[in-house]
Amino acid sequence: MPRGSVQLDLDRAVTLRQLRTFKTVADLNSFSLAAQRLKLSQPSISYQVKELEETLGLPLLDRLGKRVQLTEAGTLLYGYARRMLDVLDEATVAIEEIRGIKRGSLRVGASTTVGIYLLPAALGAFKKLHPGLVISLEIGTRTRVQEQVLRNELDLAVVGPASKDPELAIIPFLSDELVVVAPAGHPLASSRSLGLKELADQPFIMREVASGSRLSFEKAARKAGARLKVAMELGSNGAIKHAVESGLGLAVISRYACALEFSSGRLVELDVRGFPIRRDWHIVHLRRRRLPASVRSFIDFLKDTSWLARNGSRGRVRPPTD
Repeated sequence: MPRGSVQLDLDRAVTLRQLRTFKTVADLNSFSLAAQRLKLSQPSISYQVKELEETLGLPLLDRLGKRVQLTEAGTLLYGYARRMLDVLDEATVAIEEIRGIKRGSLRVGASTTVGIYLLPAALGAFKKLHPGLVISLEIGTRTRVQEQVLRNELDLAVVGPASKDPELAIIPFLSDELVVVAPAGHPLASSRSLGLKELADQPFIMREVASGSRLSFEKAARKAGARLKVAMELGSNGAIKHAVESGLGLAVISRYACALEFSSGRLVELDVRGFPIRRDWHIVHLRRRRLPASVRSFIDFLKDTSWLARNGSRGRVRPPTD
């Protein structure tokens, strides 16, 4: 058979859906996670990858229990599949630009604090300006949402300290302030200019080890030569605030996250030297990607920050540090 005929058969057999499925399995190293991501059954995911392998005549993935690993052929195909799907995405963006931002989607990711306490208001205000957009918000660790941006699963993410990855464009956004909080009526509430060493006997409610707020707090404690007592680790700011209100300890938490509790008098801010700790949030997106008009417009909308005042934010709006 002439070579051209073989190539034509392959063109007809290999589908974009198979390539997207294969790439997702490779990205997540898992058939089950790929099924969840693509909202398909696991047998359907396995069947598409098997069909692709049979068409190409080579194994693309080694099955290692519940996890998978690319074979030599799979590694080669992955690079081409990624480039092909990127080109398809660029074509979609070009079409969206002709339509403007009356339709389309906006996929946003965020680390916990900014994702819970700020971005819903921003997305709500942006949706009012562009009601035809389908908007989604994914909240997770900064590492996770940045990885999703790198895999082009999210259009952008808002995080604290951003990874210095050459594939990511990093745009300064807002500055947050971490403060030491206590329940109303705490004996230290009226004290002034406390040192961290003076809090050594106080139990602290902490976020998980990898959280940005905990890393900032531990850095400040080391600088002050203070050893702090970790009484409890909790996975959310909401749980930490409830624990502090219940008298289980002190906490270091974002001023944005405590705005409601401060205004109602359920929590108080302690006067501690070195606080508030200022930390910057950043907007990150894939540098090599041509951004749709909806994404560019939302980035400009976030940077303007006037939406904070319009939506009743109780935090202190500050520009990021240089």
